[in-house]
Amino acid sequence: AVVSTQSGHYGRGTKQCPYKDTLGVALDVQQDEASTGKPPTRAPGAYVPPSIRKGEVANDTTRQRDENPTIRVSNLAEETSEKDLQDLFKPFGPVSRIYLAKDKNTGISKGFAYITYNRRESAESALQTLHRYRYGHLILQVEWAKPSGS
Repeated sequence: AVVSTQSGHYGRGTKQCPYKDTLGVALDVQQDEASTGKPPTRAPGAYVPPSIRKGEVANDTTRQRDENPTIRVSNLAEETSEKDLQDLFKPFGPVSRIYLAKDKNTGISKGFAYITYNRRESAESALQTLHRYRYGHLILQVEWAKPSGS
């Protein structure tokens, strides 16, 4: 059976595909590399993801960030700055990271931020104390941040 699209082009793997011979060779090479356990050979200057670079330890800050206790603060005023958040959350313990979401064009706060603490107890104390806390003319909503990718 020959597969054809509406435009008249034939799908891969059909008898009339002009690249079927080169595709077969490429698949054979991939299978050979997989069976030998050696990393695939790449052209000089080709991009190699950090996770598979030879001799380098992957700096996986994303995983580390997900493991640290992070809280999400919402209902922030547009005028809120990172320094304001630092002043508000620092009394509960050492803060390792503050991310204040801002509009790319205007630089104005989008109304939420993520605060990452070094210790879970500090984050928990901040969450319990500042949830529904009156900050300026707004009432803050503080909750545990969901892991990235969910």
